[in-house]
Amino acid sequence: MELKIQKLTLEFVDDVVRIESELIAPTSKEKVLKTLESEKPLYFVLEKNGSILGFVEGLFLPPEAELFDIAVDKKYQGQGYSKILMDYFVSYSKMQGVETIFLEVNSINQKAINLYKKYGFEKYSERKKYYGDNDAILMKKTLL
Repeated sequence: MELKIQKLTLEFVDDVVRIESELIAPTSKEKVLKTLESEKPLYFVLEKNGSILGFVEGLFLPPEAELFDIAVDKKYQGQGYSKILMDYFVSYSKMQGVETIFLEVNSINQKAINLYKKYGFEKYSERKKYYGDNDAILMKKTLL
């Protein structure tokens, strides 16, 4: 079966909560459900054969968007799925009339920083000690 990217639906909320809690920060089902009600921010899930491989979360307020999180389940990492999610996020942003995508990343998350740099994101500022002892790196990508 083919890979499919779609907006998060109720059936995949538990998977998103599990992946986000394992890889990013503890979250609650209520928090994720709240995004379904408001549709801001949006989660997009990467699905194959009924299983969620990963997700990307962002907020679209043209002419800007903010990438909040991107995560691929540990058992599916290293197979190019984060690139598929990033491609989709950038493409969707363009369709929404976004000119600039912003993000913030922990300075010790070199894997994510490398991915963002591959996609043309550039550092424009930082927040010292934002994550305890670690800095937050602020990055942006211009789509025009």
